[in-house]
Amino acid sequence: MGFLEAYKSFWKNYVNFSGRSSRSAYWYVVLWNAIIISIFYVLILVFTVFTAATSSVSDATGDFAFIMTSGSTLLILLLLFLYELATFIPLLALTIRRLHDSNKSGWFVLLSLIPFVGSIIMIIFMCMPSEPSFSDDFNF
Repeated sequence: MGFLEAYKSFWKNYVNFSGRSSRSAYWYVVLWNAIIISIFYVLILVFTVFTAATSSVSDATGDFAFIMTSGSTLLILLLLFLYELATFIPLLALTIRRLHDSNKSGWFVLLSLIPFVGSIIMIIFMCMPSEPSFSDDFNF
C-alpha cells in the first residue's frame, strides 16, 4: 500500500475494528499524522515568536497586535485539538487492525495505558511482521 493510499484507507475505515492492516499502512498513517501535527506546531511557534516580537512594540502602539497574534495561536491550538480528536478513533481502529494482522487480540491495545513500558511494547507489536491467520491456513 502506498503513502497516499494508506491515508485514504485510514479515513475510509474510520470505525472498522475488524480485519487487518499491514505494517506499511500503519506506519504511513503515523508518518502522515506526524507531518500534519508538526505543521501545526511550527505554526504555533511562528505565531508565538511573532507575539513576543510584537509585544515589545505594542507598548508604544497599543495591545491590538498582541491580541491578534494571541488569538491566532489559540485558533491553531483549537484546530490541532480538533484534528487530534478527529483522528483518535480511526487511530485506535487502525492499531487494533494492525494487532489483528500480527495475530494478536485487539485488547492488547490496553497495554498502551501502562506508562512508558506499554508504549514500548506497542511499538514492538506494531513492528512485528504480518502472520497468516488460523483461518487462512485451512482454505478449502
